[in-house]
Amino acid sequence: MHCASCVSSIERSVGEMAGVRQCRVNLVTGSATVTYDRGTVSDAGIVEKIRTLGFKAQAGTPDILASNISEETAARRAFWSAFAVTMPLMLLAMWPGGFLIGKMIDGAIQGIIAAIVLFYAGRRILADALTQTLHLRANMNSLIAMGTLAAFGWSWYVLFYSQPVEQMPQLYFDSSAMIITLILLGRYLEATAKGKAGQAIKALLKLRPSRALAVIKGVETEIDVDSVRPGMELIVRPGEKIPADGKILSGHPIIDESVLTGESVPVEKETGDSVIGGSLNGNTSFHMKVTASGETSFLASIIRLVTQAQSRKAPVQKLADRVASVFVPTVISIALITFAIWYYFAPASPMMIKSVIAVLIIACPCALGLATPTAILAGTGRAARKGIIIRGGDILENIERIDTVVFDKTGTLTYGNLGVVEVKTFGDLSERGLLRLVGTIEIQSEHPVARAIVNHVRWQQIDFRAGRDAQTYPGFGMRAEVDGHVLMIGNRRLMYEHQIDFGNTLTVGDGEMEKGRTVVWVALDGRVVGLITLADRLRSEASDVVAALKARGKKILMLSGDTFRTAAGVARTIGIDDFQSEIRPGQKQTVVEALRKTGRHVAVIGDGINDAPALAAANVGVAVGGGTDVAVETAGVVLVRPELNHILEMFNIAGRTMKVIKQNLFWAFFYNVLAIPVAAGLFYPLFALTLSPMIAAGAMAMSSLFVVTNSLRLNRTDVGHTDG
Repeated sequence: MHCASCVSSIERSVGEMAGVRQCRVNLVTGSATVTYDRGTVSDAGIVEKIRTLGFKAQAGTPDILASNISEETAARRAFWSAFAVTMPLMLLAMWPGGFLIGKMIDGAIQGIIAAIVLFYAGRRILADALTQTLHLRANMNSLIAMGTLAAFGWSWYVLFYSQPVEQMPQLYFDSSAMIITLILLGRYLEATAKGKAGQAIKALLKLRPSRALAVIKGVETEIDVDSVRPGMELIVRPGEKIPADGKILSGHPIIDESVLTGESVPVEKETGDSVIGGSLNGNTSFHMKVTASGETSFLASIIRLVTQAQSRKAPVQKLADRVASVFVPTVISIALITFAIWYYFAPASPMMIKSVIAVLIIACPCALGLATPTAILAGTGRAARKGIIIRGGDILENIERIDTVVFDKTGTLTYGNLGVVEVKTFGDLSERGLLRLVGTIEIQSEHPVARAIVNHVRWQQIDFRAGRDAQTYPGFGMRAEVDGHVLMIGNRRLMYEHQIDFGNTLTVGDGEMEKGRTVVWVALDGRVVGLITLADRLRSEASDVVAALKARGKKILMLSGDTFRTAAGVARTIGIDDFQSEIRPGQKQTVVEALRKTGRHVAVIGDGINDAPALAAANVGVAVGGGTDVAVETAGVVLVRPELNHILEMFNIAGRTMKVIKQNLFWAFFYNVLAIPVAAGLFYPLFALTLSPMIAAGAMAMSSLFVVTNSLRLNRTDVGHTDG
């Protein structure tokens, strides 16, 4: 593919196939992502359809690294072969015509040299243009071929049919050759720049080592990394890359995870800690057990997410796609009209052929096709290196529009590690007796509060037996029968609904909740007999992040399953003015949908399985690192590390990327709108202002290079400090 017209042609033709629901084509990565019904159409059918359009295709995941290298190598070879032949031609053309060998012979030699450039160095351009013509389509190669062949053919015509020879019109052999050379130079520079734009994936692919040291039946054996399987034991020596994900069996290494997580400071690890494949071991050898390898590893999942992200378009590109679908036919029409006008009013003017060639060359929609995908490639790649996986251009554009940020409390604003702070009893029941009862019922739950209480009971070395037939009230608590007594554990609302007698215990509970703590009430046979206070540490950066978001004009909302007093204590500490308490998991989605109905653009920040519906309902769902697989799969953005500062960087990167996309699209449109009238000679009669075909070719090549290099600025600019 060479331009936006190629993209538009494939998307339209494949999209019209029966059973195909969507086709997205990425010019930069040379790939198509197709959503289709396997019962109606097959991989082979889609590949064959693309081939009938004149393109090569194969099913599978694109190897972007190999593709970039291949493209750059071919472009470099084509340019230098054209350059080597064109330079002698330019010298010959600048020499006084026929000074030594006569104008006819001089012109014929120029024509032969130009033919070598066109039909050898530029053969791919002409061949693709022919293919497009046979399929009744046109793209940028069609315009280049028409322009250069027109110059080449016109020159041969005037060479043989001009009489007398001394009055021969200007020849354009040098122009046709130089146009091809400049186009090939532009493609070479473009291919090099595109490779740099995709350096995030390059860096990720290079992280995986080729060999691993395995312990097999007690013997250390070096094996190929592709042979590593979960359950195997490996030894990682100092300075080596870790071959796979796993847990440390022995050793205390310092691991550099910066390329994967964006964490610049190496992390100290201990026995039992997890390590990520692809990260770099420090100066201490360690022994590990593999938990995931190959395509199931963390590194593979990150590469997969980044690759998918770079094939998804931003909605802003729709305008470019619509223009591209009619652009080339429109330019051809303008060229024909230009020729007709000059032929009618000034048939003897050199502008008759020069203006047509210039219009065809300068209007090539290369920059239009590169404007958005190169910026998305660079922007999502930059984000990935910071540990922020943004799943595509559509997500980038949505992020920029966000005006409301909804935080889940537990595990997002807090560390999600609840711990028992205090146990109070009311009546004759002892503290150990209360904990024994509570442990009996809470061990049946996987809720974070229940796990924290059970861990505390075990830490106190209290024996308890697992109860049976516990009834769960999601988000509120549990109820069960223990030794003939009705035991109920949960929040105040649950107690109210079951008409539990609080006695004079409410004041104690209120005091704890005002401290931002979670209070779990324990009732036996309809009467409160104790309460357990738990606390979850707030993330140290939470207040600063909330303040920064508010400074940007974002509305902040916190959702919590805690009581009003507990949620209010947390919100007050962090600086959040708007919060909702006692929210059940299923209600989060309802809250988000209600906000969107009022016209708000909502981002939801969460980490748990309970957050998945809300993440899906939001304009942008952000899964904080360490979150569940369901949350990660549902979210549009994944923060590899659970650090809230990445939210600010996410907004910074999205804002800068969208700014670059708009700059690129403006340049692509503005350039053509301004250049085509000048090339057509509209201002020539009044100001003698025009564009030679060679200048047109150079300008066209430079416009594409401008778009790509402008996008590459995203790889260099600081995203940590910006006004967003």
